[in-house]
Amino acid sequence: MKIKFDNILWGLLLILAGGFALAQQQGWIGMLSEQVWMVVFAVLSVIFFVRYFTAGLRHWGWLFPACLFAAVAVSVYLSENGVKEAWLAAAVFIAIAIPFLVAFFLDMRKSWWALIPSFIMLVLCVVVFYEASLPGELIGALIMFSVAIPFAVVYLTNRQKTWALIPASTSALIGITTLLSLYSTRWVGAFVPIAISLPFFYVYLRNQQQWWALIPAGIMASIGLNVLFSDPFFGQFAQGSLPSAVLFLGWAATFGWLWHERGKYPTQWAHIPALVTGIIGIILLVTGSFTEIGLVVVLIVAGMVLIYLGLRPRKENPLN
Repeated sequence: MKIKFDNILWGLLLILAGGFALAQQQGWIGMLSEQVWMVVFAVLSVIFFVRYFTAGLRHWGWLFPACLFAAVAVSVYLSENGVKEAWLAAAVFIAIAIPFLVAFFLDMRKSWWALIPSFIMLVLCVVVFYEASLPGELIGALIMFSVAIPFAVVYLTNRQKTWALIPASTSALIGITTLLSLYSTRWVGAFVPIAISLPFFYVYLRNQQQWWALIPAGIMASIGLNVLFSDPFFGQFAQGSLPSAVLFLGWAATFGWLWHERGKYPTQWAHIPALVTGIIGIILLVTGSFTEIGLVVVLIVAGMVLIYLGLRPRKENPLN
């Protein structure tokens, strides 16, 4: 019966709209005033609000026509009273956000996605009021934060969903980077990779069964430190081989730790990248430059160590 009633409701509205359009085309009625249109949209809004409450609170899809018709009625009223256009756009954005917010609060765990369009709409409300005075970078940052917040809420409502930290932190990172670019780009190059590494470190430290997370964490953090030590602030060290040594030693430490944990996880293979990057880092640190001779030394030493490890008897590991 609900389906038939809904069909009848939509059918009547479409027939009335078609009849009205025909009457205007034939000249039977003239153009309606703004006040009449305001009443028409307000009545339509009330009809759909009634339909929503009779259908049940979980049928939040009915809130879209209810809120949008209400927004149009409010916009007509505001326009007639000389209110600036920003308020008219804000009314529409809020009308779109309300159904999504209702969907989220009805079931926070399953409808977390509804926060994404909700926050974007609310941020757009702020943007339309201050677009003339706000720099473009700040507007872009606000939009990225509006994307980050829902994913952060997903994690906070269910700590098992650690994956949500990655899009949350990435979006927030882009927003913060955009804000930093307003003042200086000097430290942005170091900040970005280090910030990207943090959620991966958290995932690993919270559950070491997720050992894979340590790889992007260590790689990105090492890149960030490399960029940081390359800054002129560090004087002659920035001009030498220290930044590159830090990069390779950071990678060596990452894979070296994974190899150390080979008894718990299938990471026996990690000794190869740990060995190669570690030797490169040590040579850079000691010699001050990675020359062609240094490359030869690395290749020969690494080859000899790998041959030794290949010939050495080893215990069977059920994880490998």
